[in-house]
Amino acid sequence: MLKDYKVLQVAPVVFKVLAWIGVSLGLISALVILLGGATPETPRWMGVVSLAVGVLYGFVFLVVSEGIELLLDMNNRIK
Repeated sequence: MLKDYKVLQVAPVVFKVLAWIGVSLGLISALVILLGGATPETPRWMGVVSLAVGVLYGFVFLVVSEGIELLLDMNNRIK
């Protein structure tokens, strides 16, 4: 007997939201740093780093979301 995984059905949506939040925060922080928020402690090139980290977080969370969806599809095909 196979179980229905209720939490795993919600998890892809949560990870997609987290992905967009990560990309958005990376973009916002990059814009703040690049457009005038740079100080001697945080040079302007850190804006590019912040954007890259935000995109990386978004990519990782999207991959996790797709992986969970793949597992759910495999589970549905077995049933």
